[in-house]
Amino acid sequence: MQIGFVGASDIGEALLPLLPPDTSMVMLTVEDATARAAAGTLQLLIVAPDCPSWRSMAERLQPLQAIAEANPFPVFALVPRADPQALVQAFDMHCADCAWLPVDPMEVRARLAALVRRRRVALTRAAEVRKAWRVATRDAVTGLFNRHHLERVLPQAIHTAHRENRILSVLMTDIDGLKRFNDLRGHLAGDVALRRVAEAIEDNLRPADTVARYGGDEMAVIMPDADRAVAAAIAARLVAVVASLGLGCYGPEAERAPLTLSVGMATLRGPGCNADSLLARADQALYEAKRQGRNRANAAA
Repeated sequence: MQIGFVGASDIGEALLPLLPPDTSMVMLTVEDATARAAAGTLQLLIVAPDCPSWRSMAERLQPLQAIAEANPFPVFALVPRADPQALVQAFDMHCADCAWLPVDPMEVRARLAALVRRRRVALTRAAEVRKAWRVATRDAVTGLFNRHHLERVLPQAIHTAHRENRILSVLMTDIDGLKRFNDLRGHLAGDVALRRVAEAIEDNLRPADTVARYGGDEMAVIMPDADRAVAAAIAARLVAVVASLGLGCYGPEAERAPLTLSVGMATLRGPGCNADSLLARADQALYEAKRQGRNRANAAA
């Protein structure tokens, strides 16, 4: 773990022999520390005054404190024993721990070791939570969000659209020819092709859009603030992009199984429209796209 230090260089040098094992320290300016905090790369910070009073130091640290509220990290403050208010001010700044200056090596070594242990536990737990969240919300084959996540966020998106009088559209997509592709080339190759299509869809959506694997080779896209025209333009682009991949178009004639995309789209209408009815309309439009010859997009009535 790399520990950041902001303060007087002589204090920083004195701390180096007191660092816990498997840690290092880098000297930072307040601006450097603020940038690292904003980027989420500051794991632990030590601050010590390099100006006449702790109050002056605290004022300089205010931009860093504001960022720490959004990207929390522990701060270890070294405060002058001669300044009775310094300790109170440090804890008012939500410092995780404090020690007096001049440095007591035994005290600082023990407090730093405890802070590093707690920080490592917190980082490990955060990583485990992120992993569990990914397992719970992501599809294992495509890496897209799964149906469970879609069924949780779509009603929320519809509620927001109704409340704020905004537009919302949904796309339902289906890969044409995947069953024949799997029969000819095997399910492992089919999974690779499914991932390629999923990546192509995800790469050609807007940042605000959410795509999820709905089931089998079907994927659903939630498109906030997208009217019928915007949804149609993006749906047409997805059809063209997937066709341009040329999946299943090569090899011996008997093994060719071209993969294309059919898309159905539906736009939110009226306060009575909910997630089930919106998806049903998009699914019906998808069925019509397939009935009309596949490799195309179709809008719900």
